[in-house]
Amino acid sequence: MMGNISDTLILVIIAILLLAGEKDVVSTARNIGKTIEEFKRRQNEFKNELLRELDETTDVHRSIVKDMTYDDNYEYVRSPPQTSNEKIKELEEQINKLKSEVERLKKGDGKN
Repeated sequence: MMGNISDTLILVIIAILLLAGEKDVVSTARNIGKTIEEFKRRQNEFKNELLRELDETTDVHRSIVKDMTYDDNYEYVRSPPQTSNEKIKELEEQINKLKSEVERLKKGDGKN
């Protein structure tokens, strides 16, 4: 089984050359060597370009995560859990505010 694309390429080139029937074996071997060398060079160029693009993408991702995590405009503060008495007092205050608002509206201050 062929492990990578260069093995396949070598077999294809040899098959083409055998079928084409080039007479000079030395020049055929030289051409195969040049072709393989060129293919490896292009393969390395592609790999390097792909790695460079992936690094740039990783940098952008890190930048976005950093911006989201360390946003100076917002404070992400979690309030400590309240006891039941604190919750009751807070709810009573809200109820009293709502009652006073209802009374004000009943009196007809005209402000909505």
